[in-house]
Amino acid sequence: MAQFDHERDFLYSRVRTIESDLSGASSTVDNVRSKLASIDAALASLPSRLMTVRSRGYAALAYLEKSVEKLCTRWAETAPRLKQAYAETLEPLAARARMLEADVRRLRLEIDAGNLFLAQSRAGTLSIEASTVRAQAVSEAARISGSLNEFASSIDALDRDLKMAEKTLALFAQASFQLSQQESPVLAIEGKMLSGEKLEGTLYFTNQRFIFEGLKEVVLEKRLFIATKKKTERTVVIQQPIGALAEVTKGRVGLVAWTGVYLRFKPELQLGEVPFDVKDWEADVITRFFKYIIGGEADSDIAAVKGTTVAKEPTAKVLRCPNCSAPYTDEILKGQTTVQCKYCGATILLQ
Repeated sequence: MAQFDHERDFLYSRVRTIESDLSGASSTVDNVRSKLASIDAALASLPSRLMTVRSRGYAALAYLEKSVEKLCTRWAETAPRLKQAYAETLEPLAARARMLEADVRRLRLEIDAGNLFLAQSRAGTLSIEASTVRAQAVSEAARISGSLNEFASSIDALDRDLKMAEKTLALFAQASFQLSQQESPVLAIEGKMLSGEKLEGTLYFTNQRFIFEGLKEVVLEKRLFIATKKKTERTVVIQQPIGALAEVTKGRVGLVAWTGVYLRFKPELQLGEVPFDVKDWEADVITRFFKYIIGGEADSDIAAVKGTTVAKEPTAKVLRCPNCSAPYTDEILKGQTTVQCKYCGATILLQ
């Protein structure tokens, strides 16, 4: 009896191995089918998503148009070949796996009934067939998935920037301040200012300004010194021309391993360095986009998308006060729209 139980347990173990191979084959085929469907869906939605953010005023990242168009064209040319390869190689293997799964169920019934001699012979055949189907599925899937993974990687990169643009527009729509006619939103990320009042809020970057808008709780009613009615207001805490920022760096901003960014302002502004608590990947995005703006690439992209020309930066050498004609020789920060005459105090428009 012990020998019988041992042989039966051994056969159940072989059945589980066969089932694992067949399940692996089916999962491999399903994975390729899922990738094909996912890429189809993504490339169908990317153009409309891009059109939507452009229509709502997001003009940065001019590369998106060409990249989306190029990727859609490549997929239209490549997809028929990949789908045909899937239909001719992987679908038959999936069908074969399903047939073998039915045979395995019958094999289990034989073992349950105690027909071990017949079950042992059938288990050997099924083991070879299941192993072969899995190996073939993995091999054929690898040939197709190489191209699919390239498309998926390109889609992920575009999707990240589009999601960032969509989130930026949503946050700018909630802002308490207005943009000037020459301004365009570039990036908005929620974070916490860790100096001063330590406010939760949003960091806004346009092609001309940096703004931090904090969320402040305002007491509307009190009873016996206890606030009974409150509301949260958005308040601009920092507002500076983008050129006022000397550096934006990623780093630890807390006693533990909290990641954030340090915004260091130019010394003459006497604002020092302000840390903000943001997510790790958001710190990378902020440093990337600051370089993108301060280097002038954002202005070029915005002009290209809007069909305008890049405004020339005013130079201190030729700038004179319209009131007293005194020269203005201090540094003009990128994004500044006005300066004040040092002699008569008049406001000098830069744009």
